[in-house]
Amino acid sequence: MVSQVTSSKPKSGHLVETVYQSTRAQILDGTYPPGAPLRLNRLAEENEVSLIPVREALRLLESERFVISEINKGARVAPLSMQSLEDLYRVRTLVEVEALRLATDFMEPEFINSLDTTITEAVRELEANEIEKGLILHRAFHDSIYALSGSEWLCHMIEVLWAHSDRYIHLASLQQNFVCSVDDHHHAIIDCLLNKDVEGAAKSLARDLQGTVELLRDELGQADLQQAV
Repeated sequence: MVSQVTSSKPKSGHLVETVYQSTRAQILDGTYPPGAPLRLNRLAEENEVSLIPVREALRLLESERFVISEINKGARVAPLSMQSLEDLYRVRTLVEVEALRLATDFMEPEFINSLDTTITEAVRELEANEIEKGLILHRAFHDSIYALSGSEWLCHMIEVLWAHSDRYIHLASLQQNFVCSVDDHHHAIIDCLLNKDVEGAAKSLARDLQGTVELLRDELGQADLQQAV
């Protein structure tokens, strides 16, 4: 599974990938905020490509719900909303908690200790304002658990859901209480796993996911969410 801040590579050629990754990164960092138009000519000029790879890249971004295309209006950055966030994280909770439950049958103490190392490094990077490095490690923590589930379909569904979550996670990472939330919730999961408390670990994971929703609701609110970066 891929890191949180980069999605799976498009398979339509190097030029498409270049436009895709560049535009995706600019949406995540707010260069193109929610609702901003994505002009074909501008993207082609910025990436020094023709219009063909730009159109393909936008189709890929639309499949991840980063972009909305409208007839006679062109493409624009998809809006953010609390309704979408809550719905997305409700589904993530159902799928990821099930993957964790399946994975616990295959966890050895050494593996659980490696989770502790990973999330400790993630917190350290986030505290140092190395957001992308911290988020990659944060994603690695979750990926390593779900990979043990033995379910290809669950892992595929999680991959898709994380891709749709990227903008919300990136936004949450900029909030004041994010680092403390990551530290507390993930170490709670680890403690439960060490004690072979499967249901406790499942509840801790659910609280972790819900924590992102609550953080954005408390810090930003609906009106600000549409304009936030």
